[in-house]
Amino acid sequence: MKFRIFLVDDDKHYSRMLSYRLDRNPDYEVKVFASGEEVLRAMDEQPDLILLDIMMPGIDGIEVLRRIKARRPELPIIMVSAQGVIDTAVEAMKIGAYDYITKGQDDLVKLDTMVRNVLEKVSMERELKTLRGEVSQKYSINGLVGESPAMQGVYKLIQKALRGDLTVAIQGESGTGKELVAKAIHYNSARKRGPFVVVNCAAIPRELMESEFFGHEKGSFTGAHARKIGKFEQADGGTIFLDEIGELDLDLQAKLLRALQEGELQRVGGNETISFDARVISATNRDIVQMIRASKFREDLYYRLFQYPVPLPPLRERGSDILVLASHFLREYSKAHPEFKGRKLSNAARHAIAGYSWPGNVRELKSAVERAILLSDEEEISAADLMLGDRNTVAPWADRVTLAEAAERAYAPSRPPVHASPQPAAPSAGTMGDGYGDEPDAIATTGTDGESDDIVSLDKLKRMAVEKAYRACDGNVDRAAVELGIGRATMYRLLKRYRIMA
Repeated sequence: MKFRIFLVDDDKHYSRMLSYRLDRNPDYEVKVFASGEEVLRAMDEQPDLILLDIMMPGIDGIEVLRRIKARRPELPIIMVSAQGVIDTAVEAMKIGAYDYITKGQDDLVKLDTMVRNVLEKVSMERELKTLRGEVSQKYSINGLVGESPAMQGVYKLIQKALRGDLTVAIQGESGTGKELVAKAIHYNSARKRGPFVVVNCAAIPRELMESEFFGHEKGSFTGAHARKIGKFEQADGGTIFLDEIGELDLDLQAKLLRALQEGELQRVGGNETISFDARVISATNRDIVQMIRASKFREDLYYRLFQYPVPLPPLRERGSDILVLASHFLREYSKAHPEFKGRKLSNAARHAIAGYSWPGNVRELKSAVERAILLSDEEEISAADLMLGDRNTVAPWADRVTLAEAAERAYAPSRPPVHASPQPAAPSAGTMGDGYGDEPDAIATTGTDGESDDIVSLDKLKRMAVEKAYRACDGNVDRAAVELGIGRATMYRLLKRYRIMA
């Protein structure tokens, strides 16, 4: 993208010479104006730099400078004049001119350097603006993935958190995205141009945590070879995110409370009192109220940190968001790794994702999807590629009956046999095994007279479950395997063994 330079001068010969000189640089796009009135009318074209003559008929350069600065105070303007009048230069600098230069052959080299320096600064500001836009978009509320009622409630809390500067406490299980919510609050708040500093309270040794928070002076303890600026000082003007706040030692809790109350700190080994202004966002997956009852967390610190709680729902309570997130992670990974473009989740994989409990929440889901992309040899990702374990890991809240369980209910006895000793139960979801043995074990079913009507072997019962699952899934092996809670390879072996599939 070229830099747009406006050259304003009523001297046509000087304008032509300077324009030719600047145009030699392929990164510059120069436009010439003969008066102040002309350039003021063209300001919607968004120049990156203006070279402005002072002595012009009509509106002079000082007045043009004043009007442009009122509209675009950040725009760099270099004043150019044939008269090296100090008073004029001082006045221009007070109004906001970037610099001042006189017309003359000797000053052209100086002007080249001045223009180059200005546009390097403009380039850096462009990059910074782009990065800020990307970060704001990434951590915007709209950038958070999920449309479930539970997440809609979270979005409302985030929006209201932006109204003020209260301390925020994000509560949720591990992997629910607490840091992502913290960044969404910071990068959409009035502090978004300030730093976002993260402290993982669980990852730093207790003896070093005070130094991490508040910094230390040189020689304050063994190994303190130089002064260190602490995280709270670094976060001045921005936000400090205290992750896993429940892991903080009680002694340090008292020091943290005092720093938050006073807005001041002292470095370890120092006497200087340092003021800071940082918004505090904390996060924890622990029950802080229970910790207070157990005397493991200070109640007064709790009231200081938990001014504005934001509870995050676990993934299992987010309904259709699970599949929305899975598709999102699939797209993002494929975008970053084009060699996997075209990968998609099979129906069986989607069913497995929706039915799994996800104890590791969003973090586990992301890991499972990315791993499955790598494992899959086909364009369509199977349930087995997800490596979610058997269906016994599905928590009770899943509240769904697998086809294996349905088969067991259909064929298993309704009450214990009268003339048989207790026998092993029929296979249930996730416990079918490979089925290689020809078990002699049997389950007796009884008639109304209490006599044994039939003897059903475990192997026969297993065959019934496999066949029923296979037929019910319209011959989709992956889906049938998921329903039975077994691996795809095991399902193939059972289908061949029982001659259900050639």
